[in-house]
Amino acid sequence: MVELPSRPLADIDPEFERMALETGDLTYGLSGTTVREKLLQNLANDICRLQTGLAFRLHVQAAVMHGVAYADLLALVRFTAPYAGYPAAADALARLAGIAAELGLDTAPADPGRGDRRDVPMAGGGDPWMAEFLADRAARAWTEHRLTERERAFIALTTDVCHQALGDSFRLHVRMALEAGAAPGDVRDAVRFCAELGVARAAAALDALDTVLAVSPDGSS
Repeated sequence: MVELPSRPLADIDPEFERMALETGDLTYGLSGTTVREKLLQNLANDICRLQTGLAFRLHVQAAVMHGVAYADLLALVRFTAPYAGYPAAADALARLAGIAAELGLDTAPADPGRGDRRDVPMAGGGDPWMAEFLADRAARAWTEHRLTERERAFIALTTDVCHQALGDSFRLHVRMALEAGAAPGDVRDAVRFCAELGVARAAAALDALDTVLAVSPDGSS
């Protein structure tokens, strides 16, 4: 059982707190992804859905409880920005700074851990300007080496599930997760975890994943 913060929920509605903890037992019990990966997925979904209230605070608190550094949380926001939208990421960044102050986190500047830019496949981009924009922003996002390649792929998959972008974008991120060393079962558990974030979206994404893996289990075209 993974320890997760829930106290404010108990003060408002103890029954909802029980529901939340029961749900967490099911989703955090999935063995194909790590606790850290699940925590990052939760936060990526919050950013995409403009959820910077109580849920975001609890998810930041949970990440800190489980050893995720503030610099890694900043890297998560930066990485998620092109997928969630830069205004949404900016709002999350401001909220993260406020939560860090409330929790007394060390926010001293740290090595951002950026790697070299490289070509990253992005779906869409039939318009030449859009294709260039997508390529440039994806290449920048994937330099965030405080997050592993596998973590980045799972985060990108989570944004696909959130936005129901279950076509080319989803297929590409499944392939990138597999290329980063995730087994097909690990990818499935990353998508299953999204059930906590919305059952209908996760169910649709699992159907799409079945199609991707049936066509090519290694994620290749």
